[in-house]
Amino acid sequence: MEYEPKYTVVLRGQEFILTKSQIEFDSPNYFTSCFLGDFQEAKTKRLELSRNPDLFKLIIEHLCGYEILPLDEKSCPSHMPPDIALRNIRADALFYQLDGLVRSCDGFIKSRKALVSPSRKFLVIGHTNTSRHLRSTGPNHNIPVTGLEVVTMSLQRVEIWTTIIADDMFNQMGQLQLRKSHVDFEGLRLVAAIEAFVRKAVGNYQKLGWTLLGWRTEPVTREGTGIVATKLLIVLRS
Repeated sequence: MEYEPKYTVVLRGQEFILTKSQIEFDSPNYFTSCFLGDFQEAKTKRLELSRNPDLFKLIIEHLCGYEILPLDEKSCPSHMPPDIALRNIRADALFYQLDGLVRSCDGFIKSRKALVSPSRKFLVIGHTNTSRHLRSTGPNHNIPVTGLEVVTMSLQRVEIWTTIIADDMFNQMGQLQLRKSHVDFEGLRLVAAIEAFVRKAVGNYQKLGWTLLGWRTEPVTREGTGIVATKLLIVLRS
């Protein structure tokens, strides 16, 4: 069997190996320019970039000739809903100059816009807490479960606010901690605590047709004082 050259792509410390046939798929592209052109990478056969390594796994599938669209929750990075992952894949496809993948993404984005139901809504629940119960010092900034349980026990309806938004506003909200990414023991315990908080805040949300999507916390700081409160934002989807 004839030897096929291999090339190393390093993304944020993670190494990926591409073959010549892979980089020539959907070409000309960024990889053929670097590895088959006059750049230094053509000699070293090594390319280092700061792009997302989780998304690159999908790019590799594309370079193997596989269909990667439409995306579902299992194929997306754990912190990305499918809609956001699709737009991020398109951004990477533009960067890597993969014109075929860009066209595929554009087609799916256009079709998804046509199919989006105007009735799909998101219920946003907000709460600001001045105690230390919701403050996290952990590396993942997770909500302390015990603290959340204490807050839930004494929660009054007047201490929360709610609003309903549509897709366009939801897409501008920024990153959430998604329920689907909390699957180990501690993660499921946190999900249960979040669900208990939501039931205390708005009642039986599942009976009303809502499901828990995700949440995030934001510290409230004051100059010279530091953190004085914690904002908790929880999002349900219809």
